[in-house]
Amino acid sequence: MLLVQSYKGDVFAVARLLKWPEARVQAAINYAKAFPEEIEAALSENADTDFETLKRMLPQASEFVSRRVRKS
Repeated sequence: MLLVQSYKGDVFAVARLLKWPEARVQAAINYAKAFPEEIEAALSENADTDFETLKRMLPQASEFVSRRVRKS
């Protein structure tokens, strides 16, 4: 649902990004509409989890920082 939100509900764009059929993305949206409390709880937990918390749960985790390369 984070991707759907960030793509402003564009099912086609999310499906293309994930290399999923559009029906699969739509199914996720339908699930979220049917169980909004579950989705909101998961989104809230995700927002509240920082890297240190993740590192305690998954000691092998390493921090990743994207470095965009400018094309000339």
